[in-house]
Amino acid sequence: MELNSLLIEERDDLQDLFSKYGALALEKQEILSNLVGDAEPELDIENGTVRFNNMEFPIQLIGFLDPNEFTWSWAWDNKEIGFPEELIEEAKAVKEFGEKQNISQFIENVFSASFNEAHILTMTISSLFDNDAYCAVNYGSFVFFVTIKSDDIQLTDDPDVFANIINDFHRRFEINHRKALKSYAEIKGYEYKERDDFSLVKVGDDRVVIGLTERKNIQSIKVIKA
Repeated sequence: MELNSLLIEERDDLQDLFSKYGALALEKQEILSNLVGDAEPELDIENGTVRFNNMEFPIQLIGFLDPNEFTWSWAWDNKEIGFPEELIEEAKAVKEFGEKQNISQFIENVFSASFNEAHILTMTISSLFDNDAYCAVNYGSFVFFVTIKSDDIQLTDDPDVFANIINDFHRRFEINHRKALKSYAEIKGYEYKERDDFSLVKVGDDRVVIGLTERKNIQSIKVIKA
């Protein structure tokens, strides 16, 4: 599993990494949602796939949530369950990264977590390990979280997409706005400039101007087309 280390700093915790990598994951989820529509995912662990009606994608098992106890379990904690080893390679890489980075959530085999926290975990991992998307799948009495590889999920350089995603991301999640904005631009390969009360992101010949508060939180977003 290849780690996308572009934005990682030595003391980053899960919150830092989510702020940096989460917007990219959200963009990929929007693309996946447009591809599969309202289809419910069906997990096939034996074949290592998830299916949405007639669309099927290879997966890695990351972990699963007990919706009754609200506990998260990592797929790498595999002794009693016996998942196929080829499906938990990424989960094992997450643990190794967690040990190196000293991120407790990546190291503890079982811990309390809400649905939102489980999504934050998997969104972060999805982008950290250069996946194309992730999904949550009801499987028995658990909800499994898996990452997806697919050539059908293609990112675009569209200033409106960038503006909509960063706007959605900062409204839906508790993040560091400045860190999220700067990182999302950098990971997309866009030129980023910051002034006292605004930031400028260059997407091709177009511009996205983001108004900032004194605390560097996002307060307005405007797309200026060339």
